[in-house]
Amino acid sequence: MLHLDNPDVLSATGPSRYRRAFERGYRGLRFERPLERDFRRFNDSMNLMRVRWATYLAFALFGAFVVIDLATLPADVARWTAGIRLGLIMPAFAIVLLTSHSFVWRRYLQRSIFVASLITGLGTVAVVGAALLRGYALPYEGLLLVVLFIYLIACLSWWRALIVNITTLIAFVAMEFALQPDPQARLYQIIFMCTANAVGAYGGYFIEYGSRTAFLMQGMLNDLAERDSMTGLYNRRVLNSHLDRTWRQASREGAELAVAMIDVDQFKRYNDRYGHAQGDTALRAVAGVIAQQARRPMDLAARYGGEEFALIWYRMQAEDLPALGEQLREAVEALAVEHAGSSHRVLTVSVGIALMAPAAFQSSADLLRAADNALYQAKQDGRNRVKLLVHPKLSDIVA
Repeated sequence: MLHLDNPDVLSATGPSRYRRAFERGYRGLRFERPLERDFRRFNDSMNLMRVRWATYLAFALFGAFVVIDLATLPADVARWTAGIRLGLIMPAFAIVLLTSHSFVWRRYLQRSIFVASLITGLGTVAVVGAALLRGYALPYEGLLLVVLFIYLIACLSWWRALIVNITTLIAFVAMEFALQPDPQARLYQIIFMCTANAVGAYGGYFIEYGSRTAFLMQGMLNDLAERDSMTGLYNRRVLNSHLDRTWRQASREGAELAVAMIDVDQFKRYNDRYGHAQGDTALRAVAGVIAQQARRPMDLAARYGGEEFALIWYRMQAEDLPALGEQLREAVEALAVEHAGSSHRVLTVSVGIALMAPAAFQSSADLLRAADNALYQAKQDGRNRVKLLVHPKLSDIVA
């Protein structure tokens, strides 16, 4: 299996979709659908300027070919070859440029490159065929350049480039058998076209493989900066940043924001009895339950520190929160992780939830403190329970 892995990054990175894709391998140059979509966006963004300059280069080259055709070919041949280049191939380049410059249409960039490449390949075959049909043998080397351009420069995905060039090759072979009167010339031209395809496909494959590796490495490095390596949840820095951002949005929209603070009950006793390795396993199990409670786009689950976790719920209703808190508490208890040092005999959590509508002279830190105070009350009341503070008073925030 092909692997360009970095052991240091892999060992430091927690579970993530990037790491899973990296470890599975991607010799077929495909990820799972959601990750594949993200890669396409990443790749198009990284190659946007390259696509534009490649298109400008193609314009210049085909414009030069038009001038050469008109200056050197017989009029009846030039009329067709220049016409195909000007009327068919170059307008396809124009569509690619327009797509690359339009924010609305940029999501169709790969499709426009695919169509333009197919038109260029088949159009160039038509140029050679039109000349042969009129008894004039054009140099077929121009088609070899088109093949390599599509594989290596056009920024087309490898599978699409392969489809374009195989289609062009089939059309070229059919044209050669139909119009090329010299069997030896036909044989050599077909062999060279097949060789150009093999070389271009080989080089294009490793270019895209490298792009996919860079994408996964960047994703893992981002995870390393944003996620807790043991549980895979977001870290405290991301929690604070997200809380500030959602607080401002809730203020603009007049929405209410809820924060839940979760503490694993008597976890020090658990570590002392079962060891830190088993303690880490238990925390990962709890984190998995907590992650399931943050499913909406603006929600977030994070490890706050040690055995403490946090949840942010955006645009919540007060009447929904008790059920959500109990659902979380019961799900952790249902894990049935043995905890002989607890009166419940299994691992449990205490949950403190605070709900606030952002107002003047308040900040997201006030909401976090209120949730922390709610958690303290849940622990004081006997642990393995949920405490809810709705629109807390000042004393609930500063206590």
